[in-house]
Amino acid sequence: MKSPINKNILLLAFCLGLPFIRLSAAALNDSVTAPIDTVTYRDVTVFNFRSKDDEREFLVDMNRIRAVLPYIKIAKQLYSDVNDKKETSKKREYRHYRKDLEKEMRQKFEKELKDLTIGQGKVLVKLINRETGNNCYEIIKNVKGGFSAWTWQLVARHYDYDLKEKYDPNKEWVLELALKSLGPEYDVH
Repeated sequence: MKSPINKNILLLAFCLGLPFIRLSAAALNDSVTAPIDTVTYRDVTVFNFRSKDDEREFLVDMNRIRAVLPYIKIAKQLYSDVNDKKETSKKREYRHYRKDLEKEMRQKFEKELKDLTIGQGKVLVKLINRETGNNCYEIIKNVKGGFSAWTWQLVARHYDYDLKEKYDPNKEWVLELALKSLGPEYDVH
């Protein structure tokens, strides 16, 4: 006959983030005496959202972040490389480098980026802003010029984006919470 295990005690131990839980097989089944492997839990974070809308926004942001994460890593690295090249190269050499790089990136990523949803695009813009410290308008302006930045701002406005908007972690608290809950998975550095 199986001994009953109080599920509430196990749930409480899991939620409190106890360093380990060791259950013996005898507690689960009287006829078996071999111990079960130890299960170790490091940190357990329990979220208590104010509303169902906040919880939904959190889950949606998690999915959007996972969808755009590879592009954020690439964008941060490319922005750093372009800035280094701009500082160390002559104007003509930099212009050729930038155009060649843009052509290569368009061939590589244009189809994938066009397939992003509007919501994923907004998260991409916000996270690029967060990781580089510059809003997307300033990045485009520094790399391609003011007219190009203005043109992309018009396109972005059509899709309800604002490339000039600065990233504010207090305003984007749900997005920040989603980033922190991803932990090492969101390691852009």
